[in-house]
Amino acid sequence: MASTLYLQLPPKSVVEQLGRWEDQTFLYCLLATDKNILQQGRHSFNSLRELVHSSERLVLLVSSSDVNFCQVAVPPMSFAKLKTALPNLLEEQLLSDTNDLLFVPEHPVNGQCKVAVIAKSWVEQLMSLGVALGAQKISAHTISSGLPLQAESATVLVESTNLDQIGEQILEISVKAAGQLGAGLTIALHDKKIDDVDVATQIQQTIKILLPQGAINYFVAPELEAVLSKVSATEGDVSPQVQFSKPDWKTKISGLSTQTLDLFSTFNLEGKQSFDWAKWRWTLILSSSIVLISLFALNWKWMSLRTEANTIQDSIQAIYQSAFPREPVSRDPLFQMQQKINAAKKMAGESSNDDFLVLSAQFAAAWGHLVPGQPSATVASIEYRERSLFIQPKNLAEVPVDQLTSLLKERGLRLEVKDNALKLTVDLSGTR
Repeated sequence: MASTLYLQLPPKSVVEQLGRWEDQTFLYCLLATDKNILQQGRHSFNSLRELVHSSERLVLLVSSSDVNFCQVAVPPMSFAKLKTALPNLLEEQLLSDTNDLLFVPEHPVNGQCKVAVIAKSWVEQLMSLGVALGAQKISAHTISSGLPLQAESATVLVESTNLDQIGEQILEISVKAAGQLGAGLTIALHDKKIDDVDVATQIQQTIKILLPQGAINYFVAPELEAVLSKVSATEGDVSPQVQFSKPDWKTKISGLSTQTLDLFSTFNLEGKQSFDWAKWRWTLILSSSIVLISLFALNWKWMSLRTEANTIQDSIQAIYQSAFPREPVSRDPLFQMQQKINAAKKMAGESSNDDFLVLSAQFAAAWGHLVPGQPSATVASIEYRERSLFIQPKNLAEVPVDQLTSLLKERGLRLEVKDNALKLTVDLSGTR
């Protein structure tokens, strides 16, 4: 059954402290095609690799604090040119060198373009993780992009993570409001507890920076809900504007769709597989097998014909050697034997097909049958050499060459025009 594996990643700063991907554990959720959760929890790298192989697609949920969302006014231009121009358009809004950043834009609407900006080296690490896990199809989205959004209210997700490897606990804050893609911030608790009033106050101050004033839907753990409610009441927030819910996987992925901005959409790296080879493996195997069988059959037929040709050649040479044991065998023993037969006929007083008398008689018969109708067609000279008869007409244009050629071909002769003369030879391929 087709399924999608969602993998939540810690912030970039935390990953740099934890070390290699293989030494870490990850929050995951395996979702069926009908949106039902099949599995969820935390797994090691090797255990996740088995889940990735059984899943159709891998989706990486990147910490909202690692991605900066910007909105920029753009002139009318093609989308390809826009992607090239973005580093110059956003250079003044960014503190980092644009060469170290990756810009992932949405299609502009009414001259405004929303752009996700992320460190290029971090995207390369994320891609290497997907390749190491063996993912066939992979995409990456921020956690804030997957949060649900209600009319006239913002959504805030606060999650705590215990990093036992480095002895630290962090809070990840992801916010999403109407008109923006999202934002996020990571807070290190150090020695403080999650239900500390100072922690709740710091969360409130962070949210006021990231979000405009208005109603907020909180998704927080129960131990944090009580202290956040207390701080909100102390600061004079109207209680109906603040709602609390318990976070779960459906909360974090309910806002994702095919239209959600993919951080890998403009990133090209070896190892990212755009073609699902596993889906077509049987078609490729069958096609390759058919080609191999066809090549084997052709080679077998060629070998059979080659063997038959060699057998016939050996037989002809054996017959020639038995008839003429003292004569060396040439490459064409059949022609050599025909020469011997013609020589034997001459010694016996018989004429061969390429003798002067035979050729001239055959030509005279054909000439007398066609040319008398054209008085201007006369023969100037006749010469015999190299077993061929060369006829030089006084006016070649008056000679019906095509008709004469057809008539001589019926007699086993070949007539061709060469140097304004007619050359008559025996047609070895014609009838005799």
